Parts: sequence; C-alpha cells; structure tokens
Amino acid sequence: MLDKLKELGLSHYESLAFTELLSERLTFKQISRKAKIPAGKVYSVVNSLHSRGLISLSENRPKQAFVHNASETVRKLIKQKQVEHEALITTLRTYATEIDASKAQPTKFFQLGTTLDDNKSIQSRTFIEAEREVCQIINIHHKPHSNRKSKTIWEQEIEKAVGRGVRFRSIYPIDCKLPNSLAELNKKHPALFAVKRLDTDFCRCDIIDGKKTLIKLIHQDATHHGGVIFVENERFASNLQELFEQFWQNVR
Repeated sequence: MLDKLKELGLSHYESLAFTELLSERLTFKQISRKAKIPAGKVYSVVNSLHSRGLISLSENRPKQAFVHNASETVRKLIKQKQVEHEALITTLRTYATEIDASKAQPTKFFQLGTTLDDNKSIQSRTFIEAEREVCQIINIHHKPHSNRKSKTIWEQEIEKAVGRGVRFRSIYPIDCKLPNSLAELNKKHPALFAVKRLDTDFCRCDIIDGKKTLIKLIHQDATHHGGVIFVENERFASNLQELFEQFWQNVR
C-alpha cells in the first residue's frame, strides 16, 4: 500500500501517516509513534495532507487528524494523479505533433479525412488499433448494403478484433439489418459483439479503448460524404463514452 500511495504523489512520510489515518483518528503524537515519523516532521506532514484536502483536523485539543471517507479520499488522490497524467500526455502529444508538422508529416494523434479514400484508411484504425473495447453509435443514415467492398473489409477487421478478445458494443438503428457476417458474430460471441437498437441522428461515433475516437459525418444521401475525424484524447473520449453509456442503458 505504501508504494501505491507514493505512486499517487505522496511522500514517504505522508504515505505512512495517511495509511494510519485511513483506519482511525489519531493525535499528532500518536501519528508520530504509530507511523514511525520523527516528532519534528509530523506537524509538517499532517499539515501537508490537510492542505491537499486528504485529511481533516478536529477542533478539540489535542487535535486529532482523520479521514472522513476512505474511498472518497483515495478517489480524490487518483483524480489528482489523472489530471497530472493527462497534462503530461497532452504536452507530449502537442510536442510530437508540432515536430511532425515542421516536417510536413501527418500526425497519428489527429487525422482529418475529406475523401472516401481517407475514410477507408482512417476508419480501419478503429478495428486494427483496438485492444480492449470499441463502443459504436451507428446513426439512422447508416446504409449497411452500400459500398459493400469497403464494408466487407471493415467487417473482417471486426471479426479479427473479436478473435483477439476485443469487445464491441454497438448501437444500431432499429430497422437496420446487420450484415450477415456481423449477425453471425453476434450469435456466436454475444458477449464480445453485443448489439442494441436505437434510432438516433447523432453522428457515427467509435470510442476505442476509452482514449481514441472516430467521428464519421454522414448524410441521408450517401453521396454526400462529410468527412471523418480520428482523435486520440482521453478527455474527449470520456465525454463521448458517458453519452454512449446513457444510450446503452436506455435502449432495447
């Protein structure tokens, strides 16, 4: 536990004190004794934990330190670490993207496609790069029987992804007939290729592993191709994942 708390950003002495305070209320002297923290350091350690909102201090004397709720407090620690982690990732992505741009090279963190050929290459990333789960929202303008050549390729990639253990949850329009290969996949592996039905005009959306997102802009007229966007950004994916889960819980 001590090492895990250090990974979440606590110092050695903060981790020792916090571990004890998760279980019981303690005075400064008791913290020093139980956590084996030198008496000269215990005040600064406790004040540091208090300033970060991880512990509370009583009004009575001698003051006692305590944790109101262990799970909520640890959740706060995790959230702080996630914010730091996201900031680091964003900085690195921006840095790499700027280098690619200076060399007139494309970046993998953001791709914008405006042609049907772009659509084919970019959309395939959903199925090829997925490692754990893909959550799809297919809108009412989806036409499963058009462009069968390219769709067959994507369906084969979905089968390959399921074969390596990737889970697909897909929301299809109510009257949209699944292609035969996907219908068969749903029958054979319902836990890995699950389908629910909902008529929505929300844009076609794939959320990949909770960190990558493909947005496909399509129109009732299949000849009008708006374009495709592929974004690698955890916050953006999280926002769309939340929307997907709302759909998933409220459809048949």
